[in-house]
Amino acid sequence: MTIRKLLAVATVFATMGLVSTAVLAQEKIIFVGGPNSDTFFNSMKQGFDQAVKDLGVDAQWTAPADFIDIVPNYTKLVEAAIASNPSALVIGNFFPDATNDLIKQAAASGIPVMIYNSGRPTWRELGAIGFIGEDSFLMGHRGGEIAVKAGVKNAICLNQIAANPTLETRCNGYIAAITEAGGTAKQVTLTTEDAGNSQKIQAAVAALLMADQTIDGVFTLGWPAIDALAAIKPYREQGRKIDLGTTDLSQPILEALEAGEMSYALDQQPYLQGYLGLLLTLQYVRYGLVPATETNTGPLVVDQSNAKRVFDIGAKYPGLRGAN
Repeated sequence: MTIRKLLAVATVFATMGLVSTAVLAQEKIIFVGGPNSDTFFNSMKQGFDQAVKDLGVDAQWTAPADFIDIVPNYTKLVEAAIASNPSALVIGNFFPDATNDLIKQAAASGIPVMIYNSGRPTWRELGAIGFIGEDSFLMGHRGGEIAVKAGVKNAICLNQIAANPTLETRCNGYIAAITEAGGTAKQVTLTTEDAGNSQKIQAAVAALLMADQTIDGVFTLGWPAIDALAAIKPYREQGRKIDLGTTDLSQPILEALEAGEMSYALDQQPYLQGYLGLLLTLQYVRYGLVPATETNTGPLVVDQSNAKRVFDIGAKYPGLRGAN
């Protein structure tokens, strides 16, 4: 009998009072997170760490150090996690071409897989037990709706990681909201290697704004927002009106929101993805319980009206809201 089957039997016996629940402490859950250098995933890890403490579960966080060679490095971590034969696996399906088959492999071998953040459309067909995260199209569409109210007619969505369909879907949602209102919008994709290069991001945005003087809206996906803001400022100083919105939070983004330099940031609450990712997976491992549908953690709109409250929370719990 496998350890997993033993745990299942132990769970039944525990509910009958025939065995100590201490037996259940043998479970091991591996959470494959995103780059430790990113504030978003740092917030997620805080949620994971708190869940470990609250639930008393044996769980391991493993993640790549940065975005360099992110696809092969992330794939190797998933492969290693599967090879260790854990009680369950929590992963982001950021790069489906590389990880779809691995998720199927894990599920087929009897390892429950919970998917977080990326992979919402396909989690069922891959054999996963659930999905926790944003509705990516709704995320972008909400940003587009806010931009339209601000008067945006011609916009760009800046995608810094080409291989991630979740980011493409956000852009599609943003573009849809703009075009539904009679405007125009397009997605501009940077090379992944330039994702962490501020100078290249600023140069790319500046070139786009210079090439098309009618662009009046920019939507970024995470940390490039501040680089985009730096590129936009000279044009604003010349009297050009350019709306800027983004997803996810950081201290510079919150400062820009408070100052009115950005319209909004769409928070998918990574802390909840880390906490609920472990909590819900543990409920399945121990009791066979799992939500019947996707668990949404975003979008939550942060703007000038509520940025200070997020700041205050960040001061009390540094990094919890994805800001440092």
